[in-house]
Amino acid sequence: MPTITSLSTTRGKGGDPLTITGTGFGTGTVNVAVGNKTVTGTAAGTTITTAIPSACPGQVNVTVTAAGSTSNGKAFFYVAVPECTGLSSTTGPEADAPNTTITGSGLAAATAVAFGGNAGTVVSHNGDSGLTVTPPDNPVTGAPVTVDVTITSPGGTSAPNGAASQYTYYDTPTVSDVSPATGTAGEEGVLVTGTNLYDVTGVTFTDPTTTTDYPVTDFAGLSDTEVLVTAPATLPAATTFDVTVTNPGGTTAVNPAATFAT
Repeated sequence: MPTITSLSTTRGKGGDPLTITGTGFGTGTVNVAVGNKTVTGTAAGTTITTAIPSACPGQVNVTVTAAGSTSNGKAFFYVAVPECTGLSSTTGPEADAPNTTITGSGLAAATAVAFGGNAGTVVSHNGDSGLTVTPPDNPVTGAPVTVDVTITSPGGTSAPNGAASQYTYYDTPTVSDVSPATGTAGEEGVLVTGTNLYDVTGVTFTDPTTTTDYPVTDFAGLSDTEVLVTAPATLPAATTFDVTVTNPGGTTAVNPAATFAT
């Protein structure tokens, strides 16, 4: 009767080689069951060489059937290929991006994450379906750059999954001019000019003396260099405000040339 004493590895994925050591295997072709999947192996007395079949993830038993008898079982943990189905944040600046959480499957054993060709940092594992990571820096000049996010574990490397597994980097925005530079609270048609003004998420008028912010509620991006805004209706009179623009690349630095006075 065949008897298994050890496995060359106790965890792996479909296609990985597996050597089984024991006794009573005989020689030639034998059947090896990994959970509910059966493959053939080549027996040479005390060893059998085979390849792990594809199977559902989790712990299973490995058994050998030779000469009509089935061996004892040895535990084997089948590691699934990881999959990314979403990211909590899909955009960020080209440098020092905040953490994002990947959702998917097969993430419990993840050892690495990549954003395009750059390695990110695995911060924490949130069970089998969540992974918190830090995106790596990725210099951008001009238009946003979208990359595929992939995860690597002992089960392999995840395949790109379209928009669900993509992350977009943005260049740092700047402002250079506000026209007209003077007006009243609620002034319409104020044009803010700058660079890298893609996908603007906010425009703010700030009183530098009191550091009071007045968010703009009515704005529209005209191009990557222009944003059309309506000055906040609550702006106090006789005040000069710094105008800043925010997008996924960050918030523009204060520029003395980009102000609005009431």
